[in-house]
Amino acid sequence: MALYGSYLIKEFMENGYKVIACDINKKERFNEAITYYDMDILDISRVEEVMKNCLPDYIINLAAISSVGLSWNIPQKTMEVNIVGTLNILEAVRKHAPNAKVLLIGSSEEYSVSDKPLKEEDKVLANNPYGISKIAAENIAKMYVERYKMDIICTRSFNHTGVRSIRYICTSKFLQTSCRN
Repeated sequence: MALYGSYLIKEFMENGYKVIACDINKKERFNEAITYYDMDILDISRVEEVMKNCLPDYIINLAAISSVGLSWNIPQKTMEVNIVGTLNILEAVRKHAPNAKVLLIGSSEEYSVSDKPLKEEDKVLANNPYGISKIAAENIAKMYVERYKMDIICTRSFNHTGVRSIRYICTSKFLQTSCRN
């Protein structure tokens, strides 16, 4: 859940939403006021079980191997989590919560390398395992929208950070050091 999930949970709770969180990590990260499920998105039976129990109206998938550098070290795991994990979520939504709105977080790493400012309609042609996995996940989402008429939104987010970011990200280390001093 790291940076983004904890902020989203706080924001949704402050605005009156019932929040259900799923993560492969330990429960200590979460507010006790939310419903929590231990879930590995690679375990399709668990994903379907949770989806069937929750029947959500909205789903935000933040699960990913999200480091370009790490994706070079573990390309198979990056593809598995970012592509198969996304597919598992979409299949579970299709079967158990077909009217749910789904937000899939992509990356600016999907775009071709360019010296010019990027526009959303620019060519996607990633040059690293992470970006390629995000292109594939977006293509799968488009297929589900076309084939099953599911309500899926895909973003291509650029760098964002904060003090709760994952520790191997350089800006996170800088922020943590700065905040301690």
